[in-house]
Amino acid sequence: MQVTAATTNGYMNTTKTRNTGDSLGKDDFLRLLVTQLQNQDPLNPMEDKEFISQMAQFTSLEQMQNLVKASSFQQATAMIGQNVKAVIYDNGMSELIFGRVTSVSQISGEMYLTLDDGFQIKMSDVQAVLGAEGLLQEAMSYVGQTVLARQYAGNGETVGLEKVKIESIALVDGVIKLTTSNGRTITLNDIFNVITDEEAL
Repeated sequence: MQVTAATTNGYMNTTKTRNTGDSLGKDDFLRLLVTQLQNQDPLNPMEDKEFISQMAQFTSLEQMQNLVKASSFQQATAMIGQNVKAVIYDNGMSELIFGRVTSVSQISGEMYLTLDDGFQIKMSDVQAVLGAEGLLQEAMSYVGQTVLARQYAGNGETVGLEKVKIESIALVDGVIKLTTSNGRTITLNDIFNVITDEEAL
C-alpha cells in the first residue's frame, strides 16, 4: 500500500494498492534442471535414475501446485455474494476492510477477491465471512469503542481520518448505521481501524 501526505487530526491518509512478491515455482524448477543438464561434466554425466528422480520430483511439485490452486479457487468462488471482513497491514498500521465479494481472480499465483466497491483484497487477508447476523454482531462489538473513521471529499474520495467513539447502532433499510460521539452516522465500511485503550487517551 502506498501512503499519501494528506493528514487529518494527525492521522495519515492512505491509498490502497497491492504489491505481489516473487516465489519459486515449477518453471524455476524446470529451468534449474535444464541448466544442470547443460552444465554437467561430460566425463561424469548424470545417471538415468538420478534424472528420473528429479523429473518425478518436478511432476510431484506440479501436481501439488495444481491441487493448491484448485483448492484456493474453490474457496474463493465460495465467497462470491458473501460479506467479508479483512485486515491489511502497511507500515505497521492495520486497516479494516468490509465488503461483499462480487468476483475472484488470480494475480501472480495468488487469489484476489473483488468487493462491491471495486476494491481488491488478497484472499489470505480475509479474517471472517459474515452473514447478515454476523455483520450485525460485528457492528455491535464496536459500540463503546474508539475508532478511526474515514472522512470523504465531495467526490467520495477518502481525504483523512478522524478519531470518534461509536455510541449506538441501528438497522436502517437493511443497512447497519453506526452513530458516533460527534453526531456522524457511518457504516462499517467507514471504519479504518479500532483504537486501543492506550491510543484513545
